[in-house]
Amino acid sequence: MSRPDHHQSPAIAVGLLAVTILLFVLYRIALPKPLAGIPYNVSSSRKLFGDVPGMLSHIANEDGTFITYLEQTLQRLNAPLVQIFIKPMSQPLLVLGDFPEARDIMTRRTKEFDRSTSSGDLVRGLGSSHHIHLKTTPAWRAQRRLIQDLMTPSFLNKVAGPVMHQNASLLIDLWRAKTRIAAGRPFTASADIDQVALDAVLVFAFGERFGEKHSAIRPALDAVRDMMQQNSGGGTNGNVSDEPVVFPTGVTDPVVSASLELVATVEDVQGSPLPDLKWWFINSKPRVKRATKIKEDAIKREVEDAIRRLNGATGEEFVKSAVDHMVFRERTLAEKDGRRPDFFSRIMMDEIFGFIIAGNDTSSTSISWGVKYLADHPSAQTKLRQALESAFASAAREGRSPSIQEITDTHNVAYLDAVIEETLRCSATVPVVDRQATVDTELLGYHIPKGSVVTCLVTGPSMMSPALEIDEARRSETGRLAKKSEGRDGPRAWDLNGMASFQPERWLTTNSKKGGDGSIEFDAAAGPQLAFGLGTRQCYGKRLALLEMRILITLIVWNFELLPCPPALSGDKPILIMTNRPKDCYVRLREVKRGKN
Repeated sequence: MSRPDHHQSPAIAVGLLAVTILLFVLYRIALPKPLAGIPYNVSSSRKLFGDVPGMLSHIANEDGTFITYLEQTLQRLNAPLVQIFIKPMSQPLLVLGDFPEARDIMTRRTKEFDRSTSSGDLVRGLGSSHHIHLKTTPAWRAQRRLIQDLMTPSFLNKVAGPVMHQNASLLIDLWRAKTRIAAGRPFTASADIDQVALDAVLVFAFGERFGEKHSAIRPALDAVRDMMQQNSGGGTNGNVSDEPVVFPTGVTDPVVSASLELVATVEDVQGSPLPDLKWWFINSKPRVKRATKIKEDAIKREVEDAIRRLNGATGEEFVKSAVDHMVFRERTLAEKDGRRPDFFSRIMMDEIFGFIIAGNDTSSTSISWGVKYLADHPSAQTKLRQALESAFASAAREGRSPSIQEITDTHNVAYLDAVIEETLRCSATVPVVDRQATVDTELLGYHIPKGSVVTCLVTGPSMMSPALEIDEARRSETGRLAKKSEGRDGPRAWDLNGMASFQPERWLTTNSKKGGDGSIEFDAAAGPQLAFGLGTRQCYGKRLALLEMRILITLIVWNFELLPCPPALSGDKPILIMTNRPKDCYVRLREVKRGKN
């Protein structure tokens, strides 16, 4: 029998001690490193994963989201600028809940703060060459030349608007058929709104002919019409209940299905501490690879078709879609730069699909919230319908919906603008706007290291709740000037009464200027709003989104009364995926009857 080697015992003990010390040192290194002076949750700073456990507990136990956790942290620490610890071994995330300061860094301090790299992490795996990933440099400006005219009133009203109106009219037809079958019962609206929003960006990107071949909403309309024929007796046997009606959806087009599949991958990346690794894993899945190939082939076909038509055209008259315009622009830019056009570059492909990623989820989310708000606020809905009937009097007399020309040419529908703006304010579709420090700088008197990300809350204090107290001396020079000029060259502060409630009237003012007629006008500077961000890097598709909301809300309210849904189907809790979507979005509709006079 061998004897224990007593000489090895001390060596083992020393080794274990060394490993223990090393692990302890690594643990201490990995612990969050708070920035000096900026408030934070002290208990989170002592945990390896920082605020993550507290955030997950908040989501699970309080039915909250990442955003409501940030809002609660601001209120609990009673500070307009706080830091939270989300990623181990990384800088803290700075959370700002003050509109004047957010406006200052987005519009005046652009040499100190730029678009953050984290802004594009959610969609990097769907288009790594999209301009969202670029800082505001000459390279970004050069890339934007490809798409610079797509948001002009001329393109939107003459090219995009008409096909989007046709597409929105299909939703009205679908809901009219569903309303007659449901006979007073509610039905889910979220899928229909998602489909019409997807179709809108598809026809914007590829044109009317593409929309006729590849549609999200047409199969649903055909399926419901078949159901209506089978249910020719009408209604639901006279039984009006709160139980929602379930309708068939039809067979989804492969290109539409692939687009939905790819956009849905964003949900898997949300909240990941290692988004690049997560994207590698997602894009290696066979179903995602198949969807990507279908998407790539579809875009290439449309670009090839645009090239063929461009070669037979003499000018921009051939432009019927965003792809047409981009092909025309690429040829023009190539001639100017003395190079061959690269119609199938990764930049071209990713910019095209970028319209679908950005435009689909954001628009459908905003419209879903708008439908809910109007159903829950019948007086606002009635005022809006009356305003529309007054503005589009000819359409009302003729018993038809307003045309796209009427909708885009009639600019003074103040209450419609107010409803849209208030929907954007209350919904916080995109609930944060990020900026990243490009140099060592200061914010509210605190030192901010280069690379720090500042998350500005869209529904934070000063926007949906009273502003938190700030020593004005801590603001930057431009921030102090902005604060002093509130109401003169920028938005005023909201009245504290009812800040969190849906009140379109807050955006209205009386024209009392000298020579004014006392009419009611929409005031875009009535108060703080960050729905699309501000400054050079605000949302590129803002005008497209507003046009789509204008068309859809007009047609929906014109054709239907949005009746209240039962409480179980009309909760106001959000679910945060790529956007701040409503958990529940149901409608109970009654057709608005209009006959020709």
